[in-house]
Amino acid sequence: MAHDAAHSPQLHMGLPLPNGKLALWIFLVTEITFFAAIIGTYMLLRNGQPTKTTPWPSPHEVHLSEFIGAFNTFVLICSSLTVVLCHWCLSEARKKEGADRKALVKKATLYLGITLALGCVFLVVKAFEYKAKIEHNILPGRVFELKDDKNSAHHYKFKRVVKEQLDHIDAHGGVNDEAKKLVKDLLADFDKLTPKQVNERIVGTKHLEKHMCDMPPIPANVKGILEADPHVHVSYSIPYGNLWASSYFAMTGFHALHVLGGLVVFGIYLIAALLGKFGPDNDIDLELTGLYWHFVDIVWIFLFPLLYLV
Repeated sequence: MAHDAAHSPQLHMGLPLPNGKLALWIFLVTEITFFAAIIGTYMLLRNGQPTKTTPWPSPHEVHLSEFIGAFNTFVLICSSLTVVLCHWCLSEARKKEGADRKALVKKATLYLGITLALGCVFLVVKAFEYKAKIEHNILPGRVFELKDDKNSAHHYKFKRVVKEQLDHIDAHGGVNDEAKKLVKDLLADFDKLTPKQVNERIVGTKHLEKHMCDMPPIPANVKGILEADPHVHVSYSIPYGNLWASSYFAMTGFHALHVLGGLVVFGIYLIAALLGKFGPDNDIDLELTGLYWHFVDIVWIFLFPLLYLV
């Protein structure tokens, strides 16, 4: 009997997975809750607007390109593939010896570098998109910019930003002749116009009648600068643009921070590889990092159609 007890396998209490993986899954549950709250809030804000009178901004109106969003989606999917290949190489290297092991570790390092590079490409593209939003002044905090209140800070801010943009266009050109004439005419009357009237002269009353039906009737047909040249870089008021910008920067900003966090970890592994301290012993660590990276990719797969396609 004593002999049987000595040779019986020991029983361990707990879940049948490593502590590190359990901790990561618990962390990912909190992350899922966090992003579900942000995305759910966005959907409530969007679906709560009277779309028949004033529709939610389309991707084109807020200067979002479906192609750029699709390209970034492709980049993240490829990075998920390369991190899986990196982990596979490390797992296979554990079974090998000598030159075969070194070759697999070298290949894993290459895949790790590609993953890091793809993540950097994603962030560079996001920075390009953020720059476009800043240039067009599509930013949070413009709630009452068109309220005709002479004492409103938004009154002065909206007109100041537009005046700077119009002065730049007037001095440097870059637009067609018709748009340039409309810019000059607007600058001549600028000081005596209200923010609403400035907005009419920029986008045109036909656009306002179509997309801002809750506004008072517009007495005259005014051709807008953007109707003459859609590529003019000048700010204008977008219906529900403040809500859209707040939602966009919250969702994509937090996602970009998570991408950056993953890149920091990949960078640490890559430095270790350059120092010769990266190998099969890191396969579990890389597997956990890969799980986090897949989660980041899945979040973007939800954000892409919500922001760029609908």
